[in-house]
Amino acid sequence: MKKIIFILLIMICLFISGCIQEQRNLVSSNVKEVLDGDTIVLEDGMHVRLLNINAPELGEPCSQEAKTRLEQLVLNKTIWLERDLENQDKYNRELRYIFLSENRNPKNFDDLVNLILLEEGLVKLYIIEPNTKYENIFREKFDKVEKGCIFAKGEYSTCFEIIEFHYNAEGDDCSNTNDEYIILKNSCQDINMNNWTIKDSARNVYTFSNFFARQNQEFTLFTGSGIDSEKQLFWNKRCIWNNDHDTFYLYDSQGKLVLEENY
Repeated sequence: MKKIIFILLIMICLFISGCIQEQRNLVSSNVKEVLDGDTIVLEDGMHVRLLNINAPELGEPCSQEAKTRLEQLVLNKTIWLERDLENQDKYNRELRYIFLSENRNPKNFDDLVNLILLEEGLVKLYIIEPNTKYENIFREKFDKVEKGCIFAKGEYSTCFEIIEFHYNAEGDDCSNTNDEYIILKNSCQDINMNNWTIKDSARNVYTFSNFFARQNQEFTLFTGSGIDSEKQLFWNKRCIWNNDHDTFYLYDSQGKLVLEENY
């Protein structure tokens, strides 16, 4: 009998311990300023960068929409913050998930601001290791997003396709930069791509200058350096594309999405 009671006590302790471990560790604060679509300032002056998302830079298409929506959600309100493994980024901003209520249920994401902005198509998915606590739910939600400002389609959205995406260069990516490239094809009439952009899931941007995509022709964008021509372009960067996962975006000169590819 004592043995049974002992076992039951152990089970109860394990259950209680599990419940405690699963609860979110939240800290509340008030928001006094919204800087952009993914950065806020708390009442104590702390700058907070929202985890797992990336809003357009100020001045870029959809940047004002993202900022305005974040202001609607949190400005001059009490929020609850949760950290992941990293406390700060290289700019000394606190990295946090932001909740609109004291939501300590680890399976409830209804009022997670980071996720709300993602589901409304105002920001892009941007997961940086080791902050992967909620990676699965963010990827699941992002895969279902089909509308929103950053997904507004341009008139050339049916014109381009990726022929080859060689994002993993042989050997050291940063030493073999021109083995990192993407081949695109334009199936429509000749298109003036001046001021079009290619972006990854981070902040890397390539801007086309005085370039025409010829009808039914392929052209290649290399990450490294070289001399531009009608069929070859060079980013003049080092190791842009992640080897395990990233997202390719092609935008027209109006900031409308033309082509997107996840891997």
